[in-house]
Amino acid sequence: MRFSLVGLALVGALVPVGLIDVPSADSTPSTGNVGGVVDQRVASETAAPRSLPRATAPHHFIVNAKERRAVKGIGYDVIDTGPSKAAIDALPSGTRAMVWLGEKCPTRIDDAFRASVRSLAHDPKVYGYFLSDEPHIAFCPRGPARLAGRTRFIRRVTGGAQKSFIVLSATEEKLSYHAFRPAATGVNLVGIDPYPCSITYPRCSFRKISFRVHQAVRAGIPRRKIVPTFQAFGQERIAAHYYNLPTRFQMRRILARWAKAVPRARLDMTYGWGNQPTAKPTLADSGTLQDLMRRYFSR
Repeated sequence: MRFSLVGLALVGALVPVGLIDVPSADSTPSTGNVGGVVDQRVASETAAPRSLPRATAPHHFIVNAKERRAVKGIGYDVIDTGPSKAAIDALPSGTRAMVWLGEKCPTRIDDAFRASVRSLAHDPKVYGYFLSDEPHIAFCPRGPARLAGRTRFIRRVTGGAQKSFIVLSATEEKLSYHAFRPAATGVNLVGIDPYPCSITYPRCSFRKISFRVHQAVRAGIPRRKIVPTFQAFGQERIAAHYYNLPTRFQMRRILARWAKAVPRARLDMTYGWGNQPTAKPTLADSGTLQDLMRRYFSR
């Protein structure tokens, strides 16, 4: 989701592709209808945690952040960039780059990719490489093997000092989670992005987080390699409104659920800072959420 939220599909109206979910075993299914698509989701939980949990990851990644000093002030120390050396060098002191060299569907490694990694392989300001954003195995049957070629190259050229990262969506979760698991692709870190707050569940379906993590682990993604992905966006300001920006209390619940589901994460990710055509408002629009995240990262 570095450049877009999820694909949009026309089904009577514009609806995010990742809308259709299967309820978890510990949920109470309910049925809504958005743009003609039946959406079965897990039950909402409304009680906020009594105290803010501690951040479980040592590093905090945020996407779509042009205001780099502002996000550093909140506590983010990994920021998305392109492969430009000048842009990476311009990052604030104490922050590193997650370099976008990715594709929706991974393709065969090419000379441009090799050149980019070689030029950055020993740069201390590079944390890693974002290699694929929500690939679906149904559309990318050769994606895992081609992704494996890219991760092998990164590992060889950087000596393992820089990480490879992908994000997997809830769509086709059982197939895609298994197909793109680290054992098959060599990827170091896998973001899982169940976003719980929407118009279907305005009080948020928090159990979706633990359910998706459970599915990912069963599909072969080690818990220690899962990157918690925090929802810090909504769609209240766009026509295809489905997701809601979490409130302060809802974000506390999101953080608590992730802390329980992945208690020893190596990295967490927030989507996202700046507005996009498919994400308005975002964290940049909410001083309340910024303050909450600042306190969460500093605990």
